[in-house]
Amino acid sequence: MHTPFLCGERVDLRPLTEEDIDILKKGYNDPGVRDAMFMYFPLTTEQTQKKIEKMADNEDAIQLMIVEKKTGNTVGHLALVRPDWVSRMMTFYIVILDPSARGRGLGSEATRLVTDYAFNMLNLNRLQLHVNAENAPAKAVYRKIGFKHEGTLRQAMYKDGRYYDFWLMGLLAEEYRP
Repeated sequence: MHTPFLCGERVDLRPLTEEDIDILKKGYNDPGVRDAMFMYFPLTTEQTQKKIEKMADNEDAIQLMIVEKKTGNTVGHLALVRPDWVSRMMTFYIVILDPSARGRGLGSEATRLVTDYAFNMLNLNRLQLHVNAENAPAKAVYRKIGFKHEGTLRQAMYKDGRYYDFWLMGLLAEEYRP
């Protein structure tokens, strides 16, 4: 049983708990997730525990887990980080940790939920994110929600012997709520 913070049709978003150690450790050590997130070091159970404590204690970030309603399984993690309260802006990221949950629209729904929360509850003016320029599925989701390509961070990340460009994408409150 989980206590949802934000509720959608197919997913709930809830705060992190100590019970998330296994899904976070398994997910962030998974080669596919690790590659997509450009993570280079393995996470032990102890390191995962410390990571959860650090995330939960960070008052400058809103960390949520994505729970599929149908199964009750925790399938991903998302966050709003690096707030600029004067400019009313935060940076967003999401990762679907469970490979069986990818490509089913759960991440899209979770992104919509947190975007709505950011603009309509937190009264943000801007959300931004970084995405690998070669990650076509993620870019399509972000565009569908309304994010716009604002610039390219050239050769921003290194992996497998080469550098990758990243896109900076942004969404303004006036674009989200026309």
